[in-house]
Amino acid sequence: TPPSPAGQQDIFTLAADHHASILINKPLGQGLLTGKYDPRRPPRFSDGDHRQRKRWYTPDALTLVDRRLAPLRERFGPSTRDLVRVVLAYSLQRADNAAVLVGFTTPDQIRENLTVFDTPLSADDLALVRATLSDLQQDLDAGGEVFLDETAPPA
Repeated sequence: TPPSPAGQQDIFTLAADHHASILINKPLGQGLLTGKYDPRRPPRFSDGDHRQRKRWYTPDALTLVDRRLAPLRERFGPSTRDLVRVVLAYSLQRADNAAVLVGFTTPDQIRENLTVFDTPLSADDLALVRATLSDLQQDLDAGGEVFLDETAPPA
């Protein structure tokens, strides 16, 4: 979740103040935060898959994602399962009223998604994940438009 603009409440505080829940959609960043995409072999998506158009799945962006995920791999382990656990735990531990909507395609992915409950993250772990994901988001945002076939309006 991006930081709130200066002087504005973040969505988690706003929800808590109104006794509302938060549903976090795509907490794994459409697979980018799982570390499963190799910049040397970028994914090929089927016709009609919107990810074909996204800059995030180009070799340059995947290299950036891979580099930015390094602190999480060093702290929590190098596997996709390790990253899934950490990112989902981080999402759920951000607020008592948070839930995640995470996709899956196999029974193994369901089991992996449930490992989030095995070991809660410490305050230091949460701070590391937040800083890492914030840096990654800033870098991806600095790269330009998300969709390759769109351009930014003239300034």
